[in-house]
Amino acid sequence: MDSPPLPSSSRVHISSETTTRTAPPRNNPLLPTPTELVLLSIYPALLLFGTLFAVLSPDVSASTYDPLTQSHDQGSLAPSYFARKNNLFNVLFVKRGWGWITFSFFLFVFTHPALRTTAQKSRATVRWAVVTAWWVFVTQWFFGPAIIDRGFRFTGGKCQVKMAEIAEADVEDIGVKEVFTAAACKSAGGRWSGGHDISGHVFLLVLGSCFLLQEVGWVVGRWVRYVKEERSVVMPDGAVRRAIVEVDRAERYRQEQEGTARRSVLEALGHGGKVAIAVVGLCAWMLLMTAIYFHTWFEKSTMAASPDKMPLKPPLPTNLPSLVKTAFTNAVASKDVNFYPTQVTILNVNSIPFQLRFSPSLANKPKAPVPVVNISHSAPQAPKKEFFNPFAAPLPQMLITAVGSPPSHNLVLNKFAIVPEHFILSTVSFKQQTDLLEADDLAAAWACIDAYKQERKELYVFFNSGGHSGASQPHRHLQLLPVENMRDGLGEGEWDVLAKGFLDQDIRERLPFKVFAAGIEETKGDGEGLRRVYLELYNLACEAVLGKDAGVQTEGEARISYNLAMTMTTMVVVPRLAEGGVVRDENGQEVGKLALNGTVLAGTALVKSQAEWDALRGDPDQVREVLGRIGLPNRAKI
Repeated sequence: MDSPPLPSSSRVHISSETTTRTAPPRNNPLLPTPTELVLLSIYPALLLFGTLFAVLSPDVSASTYDPLTQSHDQGSLAPSYFARKNNLFNVLFVKRGWGWITFSFFLFVFTHPALRTTAQKSRATVRWAVVTAWWVFVTQWFFGPAIIDRGFRFTGGKCQVKMAEIAEADVEDIGVKEVFTAAACKSAGGRWSGGHDISGHVFLLVLGSCFLLQEVGWVVGRWVRYVKEERSVVMPDGAVRRAIVEVDRAERYRQEQEGTARRSVLEALGHGGKVAIAVVGLCAWMLLMTAIYFHTWFEKSTMAASPDKMPLKPPLPTNLPSLVKTAFTNAVASKDVNFYPTQVTILNVNSIPFQLRFSPSLANKPKAPVPVVNISHSAPQAPKKEFFNPFAAPLPQMLITAVGSPPSHNLVLNKFAIVPEHFILSTVSFKQQTDLLEADDLAAAWACIDAYKQERKELYVFFNSGGHSGASQPHRHLQLLPVENMRDGLGEGEWDVLAKGFLDQDIRERLPFKVFAAGIEETKGDGEGLRRVYLELYNLACEAVLGKDAGVQTEGEARISYNLAMTMTTMVVVPRLAEGGVVRDENGQEVGKLALNGTVLAGTALVKSQAEWDALRGDPDQVREVLGRIGLPNRAKI
């Protein structure tokens, strides 16, 4: 039987003269082919471009890098949507990356006409299984902890568990074996510290996209005859041979006979190939975003992260709300704490429910003497009453608990309480109220908030700094109010802490004064992370008050008056230009003054006279006008 004619591209013309045909040299089986080398060079190019962009971009370089999250992510202050770890591409694509890679790979394998036989599909599946096993071994499980976790431990890393937990149990009790992996460490309430921690996201993006390029690229490239080269392999006998690409020869021959073999790459990809290339493109884009917004250059170039040892939140008693309640009840009974009952009403300020309280007995509150510096020596001075510092050595009946080991702060009751269980976080050693807050101040405050959260309660923290802020004591202290008690006298759902909504632009725009707010959940209570957010907000406030030439301040005495507020999710700074404003009755006569401190960020105010109470209830617009004068005016929506 005659054999069918060979395809025209394969015909050999024989002449009477001897002709020597030289085959193209084989590629080294241990090295990438020229095409593979070009594709592989894309990865370091992306990392280099991303790093240069991060250095040269004013938005990125102005945003503080946070080693806690290994990113420029600063909540609402993030330099880009992609700098946030909760962006949809990160949540829906990167965190489920191997699922997308697997889906696109099998869609290509089972739909592309170049892979028609069961043997071809089986070999492709085996290759996928090998690469998937490698991904699992590195990131998920390797006969116990994954290679990532083992490498971290072998390079000196460890899981830091909260000191409070260690104090309550022996090391064996907290289960060292159970915190061998990153996931277990996180669930145990600790954090990886030290060591060398491979970046799982970079590993996934590079491995997955490279695998898809290999599987789709070689098949489609050879099928449409755009790629001439082939990989070489070492045979069992040691000989080097060209690998046979997964293309159905019979199908190719049929197409050549019909004249349809040559087609565009886009057509040759098919539906599965197009999906696979889209996944590769997303991998490249997210790798670029990682290069710009996440990790340092060393971490990115080695596909690893090496976070410094980071402080955890200070230990606090697990029953802090109960301790505060008991201490307050006992101190009121012994008259060590003066509690002033109030009346309350809700005023509408630009569609924001604003709480106004009235406490006539508070007008008789004794005032602490102001320290006076003697600058004249020409005449003898009358003896001055010594300035009383209630935080220097708290009385036992006022002290709730010490914070830290050794103690850096004390939790003490507020001597003059309007809200039940009002307590204070003060530094053990004297530090100026007007100086910028430190990392341990913010970490201790957040630890108190978290302790209340564990009991399904809320805590509002505020700080007054400067002459216009409502500050009354020079010894550094933050004030803490149980939100449940701030609602005393109000119906359910009638009022909530205003600061909790400041991440909503609509609420910020309705305020009569300008605020600067950011989310703090990503910090997980770490003092350094909280302080970075605090400094971002404080410096934005300084720039708004002093102008763009204000510069960046990180230490020393604050240059402006301001209030700070903290909830579990939000930190807020408001620059202050005045402590308050006058209150007038219906005849326009001045009857008092509305003074505001950090509770203004919760949406509360306090008056001490009946005339003020009546005037503000009768004309709530006065509250809005005063609010518009205490800080930078805002173009509030009415």
